[in-house]
Amino acid sequence: MDSNVRFKSSIGFIDLLFNILLGFAFLFIVAFLLIKPEAKKKDFDRRAEFVIILEWDHDALDDIDLHVQDPTGDRASFRLPRVNFMHLDKDDLGTRNDTIINADGTESTVEINREVITIRGIIPGEYIINAHYYSTRQYGTVEMGETFRKEEKTKDLTVKVELHKVTPYKILWAGEKTFVSKGQEETFLRFKIDKDGNIIPPFTFEEKRFISPITGTSVMHPIRSTRDAYDEESEPNGDPDPAIYGF
Repeated sequence: MDSNVRFKSSIGFIDLLFNILLGFAFLFIVAFLLIKPEAKKKDFDRRAEFVIILEWDHDALDDIDLHVQDPTGDRASFRLPRVNFMHLDKDDLGTRNDTIINADGTESTVEINREVITIRGIIPGEYIINAHYYSTRQYGTVEMGETFRKEEKTKDLTVKVELHKVTPYKILWAGEKTFVSKGQEETFLRFKIDKDGNIIPPFTFEEKRFISPITGTSVMHPIRSTRDAYDEESEPNGDPDPAIYGF
């Protein structure tokens, strides 16, 4: 038998093909890892321009409301959570709506008092940020005869506001004030932006009232009514008196 036929084998050729295939697989993995989804990231970043965050004592039953007015004069708040480019994500009522019932009957609680308004587009001009002490559940009642009752407050609140710019991200301003009584309203900040969304300095702090309080509802009121106009927020069929909110 011919010796050349006896020792002929294809193992070397198969080994060469395997090494070539392994090399292609390695190059494919490297190319995949080098792919950068820049366009997707940029599209996500541009979904908001500014974020305004209001926070107060996380263990408080009290309800503080965030109000933001844009250059058109329209105002976002719990009464109008979506207007123009502004959007309120949640009307936080204090600890009253911090707990939910899960499908299995257990409770989940998020102990945080926060309202957030997002500005998703640019309207050049001045924006005004206010906070309003809407209602409280931390009062003790002292009877004063048959006609009136007096409510004594047990704790002041620390209310904080922050202004964030989303792209590029930066905290532009942060401040806090002490709120001592229901009905109190404070202007935290006024700021202006140009047509490109850039801040026009300086920040200003001139007070502007959005809420028109009803006389006699903060400290002393008739005992015949255990609730007042401020207590109507977020009730199932409640519609707060327009006189309070200036609508």
